[in-house]
Amino acid sequence: MFGFRRQTKTDSVTTPSPISEAGSSAPPTKAPGRPEVPLQTLSWTVIRRLDGIFQGDHETLFHGTGMRMSDIREYQAGDDVRRLDWNVSARTGTLHVRTFHEERELTAWFLIDTSNSLSFQSAGLSKHRMAQQTVGTLASLLIRHGDRIAAMLDAGSSASPLRLLPPGSAQSHVIRLLEMMELNSQSQTTAEPTSSGKSFGPKEASGSSTRLTPMLERALAVIRRRSLVILVSDFWVASGWEQALRRLAHRHDVLCLQVSDPLEMQLPNVGMITVQDSESGEQALVDTGDPVIRGRYEEIMRQRHASIKEACALSGADFLQLSADQSLLRQLMAYLAFRKKRKMLSGARASR
Repeated sequence: MFGFRRQTKTDSVTTPSPISEAGSSAPPTKAPGRPEVPLQTLSWTVIRRLDGIFQGDHETLFHGTGMRMSDIREYQAGDDVRRLDWNVSARTGTLHVRTFHEERELTAWFLIDTSNSLSFQSAGLSKHRMAQQTVGTLASLLIRHGDRIAAMLDAGSSASPLRLLPPGSAQSHVIRLLEMMELNSQSQTTAEPTSSGKSFGPKEASGSSTRLTPMLERALAVIRRRSLVILVSDFWVASGWEQALRRLAHRHDVLCLQVSDPLEMQLPNVGMITVQDSESGEQALVDTGDPVIRGRYEEIMRQRHASIKEACALSGADFLQLSADQSLLRQLMAYLAFRKKRKMLSGARASR
Protein backbone atom coordinates (compact mmCIF):
# COMPACT_ATOMS: atom_id res chain seq x y z
CA MET A 1 0.00 0.00 0.00
CA PHE A 2 1.06 3.58 -0.55
CA GLY A 3 1.51 6.40 1.94
CA PHE A 4 1.39 10.18 1.83
CA ARG A 5 4.89 11.59 1.60
CA ARG A 6 4.69 13.56 4.81
CA GLN A 7 5.76 13.15 8.39
CA THR A 8 2.93 12.23 10.71
CA LYS A 9 2.81 12.58 14.43
CA THR A 10 4.12 9.31 15.80
CA ASP A 11 2.61 7.41 18.67
CA SER A 12 4.33 7.36 22.00
CA VAL A 13 6.69 4.40 22.01
CA THR A 14 6.71 4.16 25.77
CA THR A 15 3.11 3.24 26.51
CA PRO A 16 -0.15 3.37 24.57
CA SER A 17 -3.17 5.33 25.63
CA PRO A 18 -5.86 3.22 27.24
CA ILE A 19 -9.32 3.59 25.81
CA SER A 20 -12.49 4.34 27.64
CA GLU A 21 -16.00 3.24 26.75
CA ALA A 22 -16.42 6.41 24.74
CA GLY A 23 -13.20 5.75 22.84
CA SER A 24 -11.28 8.70 24.26
CA SER A 25 -7.63 8.62 25.24
CA ALA A 26 -6.25 8.61 28.75
CA PRO A 27 -2.75 9.20 30.11
CA PRO A 28 -0.21 6.44 29.44
CA THR A 29 0.02 3.53 31.85
CA LYS A 30 2.73 1.03 32.70
CA ALA A 31 1.14 -1.80 30.72
CA PRO A 32 1.62 -1.03 27.01
CA GLY A 33 -1.47 -1.43 24.88
CA ARG A 34 -3.65 -2.59 27.74
CA PRO A 35 -6.93 -0.67 27.53
CA GLU A 36 -8.78 0.15 30.72
CA VAL A 37 -12.19 -1.24 29.76
CA PRO A 38 -14.83 -2.95 31.90
CA LEU A 39 -13.85 -6.50 30.95
CA GLN A 40 -16.45 -7.92 33.32
CA THR A 41 -19.08 -6.87 30.78
CA LEU A 42 -17.56 -9.12 28.09
CA SER A 43 -17.35 -12.88 27.70
CA TRP A 44 -16.06 -15.15 24.94
CA THR A 45 -18.48 -17.73 23.55
CA VAL A 46 -17.10 -20.96 22.13
CA ILE A 47 -18.78 -21.75 18.81
CA ARG A 48 -16.78 -24.70 17.52
CA ARG A 49 -15.41 -27.79 19.24
CA LEU A 50 -12.00 -27.01 20.78
CA ASP A 51 -9.52 -29.08 22.76
CA GLY A 52 -8.74 -28.42 26.41
CA ILE A 53 -7.32 -30.11 29.49
CA PHE A 54 -8.79 -28.49 32.56
CA GLN A 55 -12.40 -27.71 33.36
CA GLY A 56 -13.17 -24.04 32.95
CA ASP A 57 -15.87 -21.50 32.20
CA HIS A 58 -16.48 -22.47 28.56
CA GLU A 59 -19.03 -25.00 27.34
CA THR A 60 -17.97 -26.96 24.30
CA LEU A 61 -20.39 -28.04 21.59
CA PHE A 62 -20.15 -31.71 22.51
CA HIS A 63 -21.44 -33.66 25.50
CA GLY A 64 -19.16 -35.14 28.12
CA THR A 65 -18.78 -35.63 31.85
CA GLY A 66 -19.36 -32.09 33.03
CA MET A 67 -21.39 -31.09 36.09
CA ARG A 68 -24.28 -29.41 34.28
CA MET A 69 -26.98 -31.76 32.99
CA SER A 70 -28.07 -31.13 29.42
CA ASP A 71 -30.87 -33.55 28.63
CA ILE A 72 -32.46 -36.95 29.31
CA ARG A 73 -32.96 -39.25 26.34
CA GLU A 74 -33.61 -42.91 25.61
CA TYR A 75 -30.74 -45.33 25.99
CA GLN A 76 -28.86 -46.16 22.80
CA ALA A 77 -26.35 -48.91 22.13
CA GLY A 78 -22.92 -47.82 23.30
CA ASP A 79 -24.12 -45.38 25.97
CA ASP A 80 -22.37 -45.47 29.34
CA VAL A 81 -24.60 -47.40 31.74
CA ARG A 82 -23.34 -45.22 34.60
CA ARG A 83 -25.41 -42.37 33.14
CA LEU A 84 -28.70 -44.25 33.37
CA ASP A 85 -31.47 -42.31 35.09
CA TRP A 86 -33.26 -45.04 37.04
CA ASN A 87 -36.14 -42.84 38.21
CA VAL A 88 -37.14 -41.81 34.68
CA SER A 89 -36.52 -45.35 33.40
CA ALA A 90 -38.83 -46.76 36.08
CA ARG A 91 -41.62 -44.28 35.30
CA THR A 92 -41.51 -44.78 31.55
CA GLY A 93 -40.60 -48.45 31.40
CA THR A 94 -37.76 -47.61 28.97
CA LEU A 95 -34.12 -47.06 29.80
CA HIS A 96 -33.08 -43.40 29.76
CA VAL A 97 -29.65 -41.78 30.18
CA ARG A 98 -28.56 -38.33 31.26
CA THR A 99 -26.34 -36.14 29.06
CA PHE A 100 -24.14 -33.33 30.36
CA HIS A 101 -22.49 -30.17 29.09
CA GLU A 102 -18.71 -30.45 29.23
CA GLU A 103 -16.73 -27.40 30.30
CA ARG A 104 -13.09 -26.93 29.36
CA GLU A 105 -10.47 -24.25 29.05
CA LEU A 106 -9.29 -23.17 25.61
CA THR A 107 -6.02 -22.00 24.08
CA ALA A 108 -6.12 -18.83 21.99
CA TRP A 109 -3.41 -18.10 19.42
CA PHE A 110 -2.92 -14.53 18.19
CA LEU A 111 -1.41 -14.34 14.69
CA ILE A 112 -0.33 -10.69 14.45
CA ASP A 113 0.74 -8.82 11.34
CA THR A 114 3.33 -6.18 12.35
CA SER A 115 4.19 -4.79 8.90
CA ASN A 116 4.80 -1.09 8.21
CA SER A 117 1.32 -0.54 6.81
CA LEU A 118 -0.12 -0.63 10.32
CA SER A 119 1.77 2.54 11.27
CA PHE A 120 -0.71 4.70 9.33
CA GLN A 121 -2.75 7.19 11.36
CA SER A 122 -5.17 9.78 10.01
CA ALA A 123 -7.01 10.61 13.24
CA GLY A 124 -7.29 9.09 16.68
CA LEU A 125 -5.32 5.87 17.06
CA SER A 126 -2.89 4.44 14.55
CA LYS A 127 -3.74 1.04 13.15
CA HIS A 128 -0.90 -0.50 15.12
CA ARG A 129 -2.15 1.04 18.36
CA MET A 130 -5.67 -0.16 17.58
CA ALA A 131 -4.35 -3.67 16.98
CA GLN A 132 -2.35 -3.54 20.20
CA GLN A 133 -5.30 -2.49 22.30
CA THR A 134 -7.53 -5.10 20.65
CA VAL A 135 -5.05 -7.87 21.43
CA GLY A 136 -4.65 -6.58 25.00
CA THR A 137 -8.41 -6.53 25.56
CA LEU A 138 -9.09 -9.99 24.14
CA ALA A 139 -6.05 -11.53 25.85
CA SER A 140 -7.08 -10.12 29.24
CA LEU A 141 -10.63 -11.32 28.65
CA LEU A 142 -9.46 -14.85 27.88
CA ILE A 143 -7.03 -15.31 30.77
CA ARG A 144 -9.70 -14.00 33.14
CA HIS A 145 -11.53 -17.29 32.48
CA GLY A 146 -8.42 -19.38 33.07
CA ASP A 147 -7.66 -19.82 29.37
CA ARG A 148 -4.20 -19.76 27.83
CA ILE A 149 -2.89 -17.37 25.19
CA ALA A 150 -0.04 -17.69 22.72
CA ALA A 151 1.10 -15.59 19.77
CA MET A 152 3.02 -15.38 16.53
CA LEU A 153 4.26 -11.99 15.29
CA ASP A 154 5.44 -11.53 11.73
CA ALA A 155 6.22 -8.44 9.66
CA GLY A 156 5.62 -10.44 6.49
CA SER A 157 9.11 -10.12 5.01
CA SER A 158 12.14 -12.40 4.85
CA ALA A 159 14.26 -9.73 6.55
CA SER A 160 12.31 -9.88 9.83
CA PRO A 161 11.98 -13.29 11.50
CA LEU A 162 8.75 -14.65 12.90
CA ARG A 163 8.52 -14.30 16.70
CA LEU A 164 6.77 -16.88 18.83
CA LEU A 165 5.25 -16.54 22.31
CA PRO A 166 4.43 -19.95 23.88
CA PRO A 167 1.10 -20.52 25.64
CA GLY A 168 0.62 -19.05 29.12
CA SER A 169 -2.23 -18.01 31.37
CA ALA A 170 -0.80 -15.27 33.62
CA GLN A 171 -1.39 -11.54 33.35
CA SER A 172 2.36 -11.14 32.90
CA HIS A 173 1.96 -13.19 29.72
CA VAL A 174 -0.39 -10.53 28.32
CA ILE A 175 2.12 -7.79 29.17
CA ARG A 176 4.89 -9.79 27.49
CA LEU A 177 2.78 -10.11 24.34
CA LEU A 178 2.10 -6.37 24.24
CA GLU A 179 5.80 -5.63 24.75
CA MET A 180 6.65 -7.88 21.81
CA MET A 181 4.17 -5.96 19.64
CA GLU A 182 5.71 -2.68 20.76
CA LEU A 183 9.25 -3.85 19.98
CA ASN A 184 8.19 -5.09 16.55
CA SER A 185 6.51 -1.78 15.85
CA GLN A 186 9.60 0.19 16.86
CA SER A 187 11.87 -1.94 14.68
CA GLN A 188 9.58 -1.48 11.67
CA THR A 189 9.32 2.29 12.24
CA THR A 190 13.10 2.58 12.46
CA ALA A 191 13.46 0.77 9.16
CA GLU A 192 11.02 3.16 7.40
CA PRO A 193 10.71 6.36 9.49
CA THR A 194 9.08 8.67 6.94
CA SER A 195 6.19 6.51 5.74
CA SER A 196 2.70 7.14 6.97
CA GLY A 197 1.29 3.95 5.47
CA LYS A 198 -1.65 5.51 3.60
CA SER A 199 -3.17 2.66 1.66
CA PHE A 200 -3.67 3.50 -1.98
CA GLY A 201 -4.34 0.28 -3.82
CA PRO A 202 -3.46 -3.36 -4.30
CA LYS A 203 0.20 -4.19 -4.66
CA GLU A 204 -0.01 -7.69 -6.07
CA ALA A 205 2.93 -7.44 -8.43
CA SER A 206 5.37 -5.88 -6.03
CA GLY A 207 7.96 -8.27 -4.69
CA SER A 208 8.04 -6.34 -1.42
CA SER A 209 4.40 -7.04 -0.56
CA THR A 210 3.74 -8.25 2.96
CA ARG A 211 3.32 -12.02 2.94
CA LEU A 212 0.72 -13.49 5.25
CA THR A 213 0.96 -17.08 4.02
CA PRO A 214 4.21 -18.05 5.84
CA MET A 215 2.73 -17.18 9.24
CA LEU A 216 -0.46 -19.14 8.48
CA GLU A 217 1.59 -22.12 7.30
CA ARG A 218 3.69 -21.97 10.46
CA ALA A 219 0.54 -21.86 12.57
CA LEU A 220 -0.71 -25.01 10.82
CA ALA A 221 2.49 -26.79 11.80
CA VAL A 222 2.75 -25.49 15.38
CA ILE A 223 -0.87 -25.51 16.63
CA ARG A 224 -1.63 -29.19 17.07
CA ARG A 225 -4.76 -29.10 19.23
CA ARG A 226 -8.02 -27.47 18.24
CA SER A 227 -7.75 -23.88 19.39
CA LEU A 228 -9.10 -20.41 18.96
CA VAL A 229 -7.00 -18.55 16.36
CA ILE A 230 -7.28 -14.76 16.07
CA LEU A 231 -5.62 -13.29 12.99
CA VAL A 232 -4.90 -9.55 13.37
CA SER A 233 -3.93 -7.68 10.20
CA ASP A 234 -4.93 -4.83 7.90
CA PHE A 235 -4.77 -7.37 5.04
CA TRP A 236 -2.57 -5.17 2.86
CA VAL A 237 -0.79 -8.35 1.88
CA ALA A 238 0.17 -10.32 -1.19
CA SER A 239 -2.42 -12.72 -2.59
CA GLY A 240 -2.33 -16.45 -1.91
CA TRP A 241 -3.16 -16.45 1.82
CA GLU A 242 -6.73 -17.64 1.27
CA GLN A 243 -5.85 -21.32 0.83
CA ALA A 244 -3.73 -21.41 3.99
CA LEU A 245 -6.54 -19.71 5.93
CA ARG A 246 -9.03 -22.27 4.64
CA ARG A 247 -6.89 -25.14 5.94
CA LEU A 248 -6.41 -23.39 9.27
CA ALA A 249 -10.13 -22.73 9.72
CA HIS A 250 -10.94 -26.33 8.85
CA ARG A 251 -9.40 -27.44 12.14
CA HIS A 252 -9.57 -24.38 14.40
CA ASP A 253 -12.06 -21.67 15.34
CA VAL A 254 -10.63 -18.71 13.41
CA LEU A 255 -11.46 -15.02 13.74
CA CYS A 256 -9.98 -12.56 11.22
CA LEU A 257 -9.66 -9.03 12.62
CA GLN A 258 -9.08 -6.39 9.94
CA VAL A 259 -7.72 -3.18 11.45
CA SER A 260 -8.62 -0.24 9.22
CA ASP A 261 -8.44 3.54 9.09
CA PRO A 262 -11.37 5.63 7.77
CA LEU A 263 -9.07 7.54 5.42
CA GLU A 264 -8.19 4.31 3.63
CA MET A 265 -11.68 4.07 2.15
CA GLN A 266 -11.71 7.54 0.59
CA LEU A 267 -9.04 9.54 -1.21
CA PRO A 268 -9.09 13.14 0.09
CA ASN A 269 -9.26 16.04 -2.37
CA VAL A 270 -5.93 17.77 -1.63
CA GLY A 271 -4.66 18.37 -5.16
CA MET A 272 -1.43 16.90 -6.53
CA ILE A 273 0.36 14.75 -3.99
CA THR A 274 3.25 12.33 -3.92
CA VAL A 275 2.41 8.98 -2.41
CA GLN A 276 4.97 6.48 -1.23
CA ASP A 277 4.75 2.79 -0.57
CA SER A 278 5.24 2.27 3.15
CA GLU A 279 7.23 -0.93 2.66
CA SER A 280 9.07 -0.75 -0.68
CA GLY A 281 9.62 3.03 -0.91
CA GLU A 282 8.05 3.19 -4.39
CA GLN A 283 6.59 6.64 -5.17
CA ALA A 284 3.90 7.94 -7.51
CA LEU A 285 2.33 11.33 -8.32
CA VAL A 286 -1.47 11.41 -7.99
CA ASP A 287 -4.01 14.14 -8.77
CA THR A 288 -6.51 13.77 -5.94
CA GLY A 289 -8.59 16.62 -7.35
CA ASP A 290 -9.71 14.42 -10.24
CA PRO A 291 -13.16 13.00 -9.35
CA VAL A 292 -12.59 10.05 -11.70
CA ILE A 293 -9.47 9.03 -9.78
CA ARG A 294 -11.22 9.42 -6.42
CA GLY A 295 -14.23 7.44 -7.63
CA ARG A 296 -12.01 4.69 -9.00
CA TYR A 297 -10.09 4.59 -5.73
CA GLU A 298 -13.26 4.22 -3.65
CA GLU A 299 -14.48 1.45 -5.94
CA ILE A 300 -11.16 -0.41 -5.54
CA MET A 301 -11.44 -0.10 -1.76
CA ARG A 302 -15.00 -1.44 -1.74
CA GLN A 303 -14.03 -4.38 -3.93
CA ARG A 304 -11.00 -5.09 -1.76
CA HIS A 305 -13.05 -5.10 1.45
CA ALA A 306 -15.70 -7.33 -0.12
CA SER A 307 -13.09 -9.80 -1.40
CA ILE A 308 -11.40 -10.09 2.03
CA LYS A 309 -14.74 -10.64 3.76
CA GLU A 310 -15.79 -13.21 1.16
CA ALA A 311 -12.47 -15.07 1.41
CA CYS A 312 -12.86 -15.36 5.18
CA ALA A 313 -16.47 -16.54 4.86
CA LEU A 314 -15.56 -19.18 2.26
CA SER A 315 -12.77 -20.39 4.56
CA GLY A 316 -15.20 -20.85 7.43
CA ALA A 317 -13.61 -18.09 9.51
CA ASP A 318 -15.35 -15.21 11.26
CA PHE A 319 -14.57 -11.71 10.02
CA LEU A 320 -14.62 -8.46 11.98
CA GLN A 321 -13.48 -5.07 10.72
CA LEU A 322 -12.26 -2.69 13.41
CA SER A 323 -12.09 1.00 12.57
CA ALA A 324 -9.47 3.11 14.36
CA ASP A 325 -11.90 6.07 14.68
CA GLN A 326 -14.57 4.13 16.59
CA SER A 327 -14.82 2.85 20.15
CA LEU A 328 -13.01 -0.47 20.44
CA LEU A 329 -15.22 -1.58 23.32
CA ARG A 330 -18.45 -1.02 21.40
CA GLN A 331 -17.14 -2.88 18.35
CA LEU A 332 -16.02 -5.86 20.42
CA MET A 333 -19.23 -5.93 22.46
CA ALA A 334 -21.31 -6.06 19.28
CA TYR A 335 -19.28 -8.97 17.92
CA LEU A 336 -19.25 -10.97 21.17
CA ALA A 337 -23.02 -10.49 21.50
CA PHE A 338 -23.35 -11.81 17.95
CA ARG A 339 -21.29 -14.92 18.81
CA LYS A 340 -23.44 -15.59 21.85
CA LYS A 341 -26.67 -15.22 19.86
CA ARG A 342 -25.34 -17.48 17.11
CA LYS A 343 -24.55 -20.24 19.60
CA MET A 344 -28.03 -19.96 21.10
CA LEU A 345 -29.61 -20.26 17.66
CA SER A 346 -27.43 -23.26 16.74
CA GLY A 347 -28.33 -24.92 20.03
CA ALA A 348 -32.04 -24.33 19.40
CA ARG A 349 -31.80 -25.88 15.94
CA ALA A 350 -29.89 -28.86 17.29
CA SER A 351 -32.56 -29.56 19.92
CA ARG A 352 -35.34 -29.76 17.33
